[in-house]
Amino acid sequence: MPNTAINRRGALRAGAAAAGLAAVGGITPHAHAAAYVTRQPLLAGANPYVTLYDGAIPTGYASLWKIDWSTHGAGAVLIVWTPAGLRVVGGDARLAGWIVEHFVRHFDEATALPSWPAARVERAPVRLRVDPARGAFARAAGLEVAITGPLDARPFALADFPLQGVSHGLSMQVIPCEHASIKVDGRPVPGRPTVVRTDGRPASSAVTTVHEAWSM
Repeated sequence: MPNTAINRRGALRAGAAAAGLAAVGGITPHAHAAAYVTRQPLLAGANPYVTLYDGAIPTGYASLWKIDWSTHGAGAVLIVWTPAGLRVVGGDARLAGWIVEHFVRHFDEATALPSWPAARVERAPVRLRVDPARGAFARAAGLEVAITGPLDARPFALADFPLQGVSHGLSMQVIPCEHASIKVDGRPVPGRPTVVRTDGRPASSAVTTVHEAWSM
């Protein structure tokens, strides 16, 4: 499966917030009057995520979705990958299937994994809490994910984020975190997030987001 998405993790680490925000609001209407394309809201909510590593090897990945509104409804979705397989859990199977197929499988965090099996949605309630001051916590169907230890909070936006070759708009508050864990049936997945600091600015493979909005 080709990766048609912008490298989201790379953009975050490079500090693309300023560039993205400029692309959204820093150019005069006259300069882009002929090229401007109107968009429609697609989703609003939060999408914390984490990749755990043992050295350079990914051992686990989780994508947590708190969907306040979308074109496919509202609810919570939990997606967990380990070398043993892929789990997709949600109270609304249609919504969960759309989230994994339209978004997650095309993100660079997912395409960087050694494999991405076909998704089979498990219908079960997802308990999900997103706290900007503490992190994100999710539990569903024997899966548990915690993302904790916020290191920073900064705005991020991209006016042109291609998914499956289609331009999307994306904005959110990004909160890189220091710690994270994934448990499957009570057993911890080995590994830890990768945290780097460039000129004092922290970036991490464990991230909490709030006020996340997509359009297309």
